[in-house]
Amino acid sequence: MVLKMRTLCLITVIATVCHATVAPKQPPKHCTQPGPLCETCVNIVTCIQNSDGTWTKNNIGTCSDKSEKCFNGTCTTDYEPICDGTADLDFLCQKVGIFPDPFYCNEFVLCVDKAHGKLVPFVNECGDGYGYNPGTSACDVQLDGGQCTEGQYPVPPCNYIGQSGALDENDSIYYTCEQYSKIKDVLYPVLDRCPHGEVYRDYGCHENGSEGSATTAE
Repeated sequence: MVLKMRTLCLITVIATVCHATVAPKQPPKHCTQPGPLCETCVNIVTCIQNSDGTWTKNNIGTCSDKSEKCFNGTCTTDYEPICDGTADLDFLCQKVGIFPDPFYCNEFVLCVDKAHGKLVPFVNECGDGYGYNPGTSACDVQLDGGQCTEGQYPVPPCNYIGQSGALDENDSIYYTCEQYSKIKDVLYPVLDRCPHGEVYRDYGCHENGSEGSATTAE
């Protein structure tokens, strides 16, 4: 089972040491620009900027239909992984290592071999308004307003089974869209890593600098 944590971690080649407490759910969004805002998956507010640079939130509506959620300032039935629950499914570890959370820009996952090849994911949260950077394996991306941008995800959303590609920030890490499980019939971007610094192209790992076009998401 995934343990969702707020952590202070020292990660070295030899060991990982963490001090952790249980983290809350993602908090309601706050205003960073004027106009409608999905404060939560069901609540819509209008952000009004005051002359002193502060913000006023006015509640303007709620997505009352169970099939709807708030996205980009309006109620919609379009797929959205966070509000539809896909983002809260347990991360599927393929290898020991550190990976970005597929859906939350300010989280990363430690995949640990607990015993006999059983991989367990530990989800960790960056602090102080920073996001995780797969290129540096550090929380060094300063977020606009201290929060993730709505509709932008660390891994491209799955549109079809078998969709695959390398991450822009680190082309050794790649995702493949798979059915999550026989019981949970949703597409999930399963992350993996090429060995020895190789890069992912055309559904395969290759030595860096070898010929071949990059595999990209559609």
